[in-house]
Amino acid sequence: MKTQFIFFYLLLISLASCVGTKESNKKDITIHWKQQANDVNDKHESFAELTIKNVGSTQLNKSNWALYFNNKPCTQLDVAKVGADVSIERINGDFFKITPKKSFKGLNSGDSIVVSLYTNSPVIKYTDRALGFYFVFDKNGKEEFYEPAYSYGSLSPEMAQMSTSDTYVVETNEIRYEENKQLSKITLSTEDKIIPTPLSVTETKGQFDVSNVKEIVADKNTQPQAKLLQEYIKSTLHQEVTIVDKVSSAVAIQLINKEVNANTEAYSLTIQANGIKIIGSDKGLVYGIQTLRGLLPLKGEDNSIQCAKIVDQPRFEYRGFMLDVARNFQTKKSVLNLLDVMGFYKMNKLHFHLTDDEGWRIDLKKFPELVEVGSSRKHPTDKFSTIPSYGSGPRGTEGISNGYYTRADYIEILQYAKARNIEVIPEVDVPGHARIAINAMRLRSDRLKTQEKVKEANEFTLDDPEDVSEYSSVQGFNDNTICPCENSSYNFIDALIGEFNDIYTAAGVPLETMHLGGDEVAHGVWENSPSCKEFMKENNLEDIEALKGYYALRIAKIAKKNNVKLQLWDDILHHAKGMSPDNLTLNAWDNTWGAGTEDFGYKRANEGYNVIMTSVSSLYFDMAYTKEVDEPGFYWGDYNNTRNIFNYLPTHLFSTDHKLKLGGIITKEELSKKETLTAKGLKHIKGIQGALWSETLKGQQDAEYLLYPKMLALAERAWSTSVVKAGDSKTKIENRINQDWNTFANAIGQREFNRLASWNRHYRIPPVGAIVKDGKVEANIGFPGLTVRYTTTSDTLDENSKIYTTAIPLTESLQLAAFDKYGNKGRIQIISSSKKSI
Repeated sequence: MKTQFIFFYLLLISLASCVGTKESNKKDITIHWKQQANDVNDKHESFAELTIKNVGSTQLNKSNWALYFNNKPCTQLDVAKVGADVSIERINGDFFKITPKKSFKGLNSGDSIVVSLYTNSPVIKYTDRALGFYFVFDKNGKEEFYEPAYSYGSLSPEMAQMSTSDTYVVETNEIRYEENKQLSKITLSTEDKIIPTPLSVTETKGQFDVSNVKEIVADKNTQPQAKLLQEYIKSTLHQEVTIVDKVSSAVAIQLINKEVNANTEAYSLTIQANGIKIIGSDKGLVYGIQTLRGLLPLKGEDNSIQCAKIVDQPRFEYRGFMLDVARNFQTKKSVLNLLDVMGFYKMNKLHFHLTDDEGWRIDLKKFPELVEVGSSRKHPTDKFSTIPSYGSGPRGTEGISNGYYTRADYIEILQYAKARNIEVIPEVDVPGHARIAINAMRLRSDRLKTQEKVKEANEFTLDDPEDVSEYSSVQGFNDNTICPCENSSYNFIDALIGEFNDIYTAAGVPLETMHLGGDEVAHGVWENSPSCKEFMKENNLEDIEALKGYYALRIAKIAKKNNVKLQLWDDILHHAKGMSPDNLTLNAWDNTWGAGTEDFGYKRANEGYNVIMTSVSSLYFDMAYTKEVDEPGFYWGDYNNTRNIFNYLPTHLFSTDHKLKLGGIITKEELSKKETLTAKGLKHIKGIQGALWSETLKGQQDAEYLLYPKMLALAERAWSTSVVKAGDSKTKIENRINQDWNTFANAIGQREFNRLASWNRHYRIPPVGAIVKDGKVEANIGFPGLTVRYTTTSDTLDENSKIYTTAIPLTESLQLAAFDKYGNKGRIQIISSSKKSI
């Protein structure tokens, strides 16, 4: 269990007379955040204490300072309960400021002050804590910055309870042990080794020795695929193969560009003792190559693969994943790594969330102000600044809060994706989540006005400057929504699509789809906009909901004019009137079990909208694996582990029971009144999509922990045939899923973790399950094929520690963890020698 963690920020800043030190690495003020309890009053607020302590030799002045920080995202602090000597103010979003009141007497050396933080949301995880603390001192009118040493108190397991009504059980060693007991280790067949599961696999006699491969036979039409296969053989087998147009050696891999059937993604793969043949169209060949790649030997395996005939094609045409790089950034290398994994598991759409209130990550020639304003977060220096969020501090961190893709970066990403059959769908989130765009266009306008270019200055502005509407978005912003009543807003959207079209053309990749957000438009927007009142009257729009519908129709027409398909989040329909499914695909995300919105995606499909199921309860990867305080991530939608994603039935959501995030279940019978898919609606379910929002991510490692192995379960559900057969009962479906999961878990434990390790990817190896019985420790693991190792708590647990094979006498406290073949391990579990037997 963590007890304390201190972030040291090395800044060359002197506090002068405020807190005296000239040592850049010495911290004269410390901050300690300690969560005390949840649901502490009739407002159901959580309560934490923030201790500010002077550990230096000089007094902290009674005035002329402010302490800035970011609270848990999407929350509000109760400013009335902060304490007698300080005030707290929400600046915008999750950004807050603490300042001294007149009653504050200053802090002498050794003194401290405790600030009460009452938040309108539970705090149950370390990733919920307040972050990014820094002081700003006013020294003769000049701002001086100082980042104090920061620590936080430990969270006990019982703090995972959100309220007295929260009965969701926190995962324990014992619970894991009972769940893992349902699994058994198996010998993997050829079909079992391939994720996602192919349509048809027939094993035949013989073995193929991959070390004998010398040539790839490819004509001029299959050169790109041949080069991809050549690259994979070199990286996997560490052997060179040549590409030839005619067979000249005894053992070769032949690529034949020929449609297997009407599905352009279909392929056949024939493995014989004397060679391999892959048949398919351009896309089908790539997927056949990925399947062959999946059968190549991993660490500890021999060079022979079973002869077989595989015929395969996907269930869904859209197999997507959304990556948010706006809230926190992912480098180009991280994105390329993701694309390679997506390609391997036959995912074909990267929904690239490039912009939001907290970051703008793509450089557009026409609008350089967008990255100028939005590519980095910093302490606000003017009205256009993008403020600190998610603990980014006064200057931000390169590659995390700060960063963007140059035109060349983005072109490289597009071309890398294309080689792997992946369409990159850029998202610019409007009309909400557009604070940076609004500010950047204000900056552009101001600059042009100083040049007396009034017409150009007003061409792309996104707001009504006389709008006094009051609102607060889900993330707490009060100035993040563009005005749909200004023609300049539509000029901007049109020009924006044109800019992306230009980049895609330069990459040699067509821009097929543009995502323009549409989600979480706050209540209260535009209500007191003079421009909107006049606009609505002119266009016979009776209310704001009708205005939203007008906006959606108009941007759909703009997209169509630019020859691109439009994609939006489906909640734009929740409070809009007069919309049309023409040229519009929706991501249906809002299906939290028990919230009453479980069937929204099906309703839209039945109405004729093309729908991508992006259900928060099963497909949001930023939801924590479990409820445990140590597990990073959010939980407002649900807890979401790999098994939960594997259980997802995109076209049969109401055929089984489901867990509720506050405990208990909602049964199939209770869901029977929900709207199910009609024959028409089924045709409009185009696919499924996972999503990783980045508020809690601080780099590639954090992202990959939440990505893998969840991504593998997503790929299985996107590609492979439906688990549900006509007439299946709930029991039959659940039994089939359990049987399939045993095979899938074995494939991950025996092979896929080792594959990811060989690619230098990070991933989550789950903690072991364990019980104490008759004075002995019994342990097991959720992915058969991993190795459980153990040692005493006085020793170091590593890949050389003892392997668990049978129950261990508990004569002294033990530590256990699961390991892969590369020495990577899961979270260590401590079994105390005082633990009672069951």
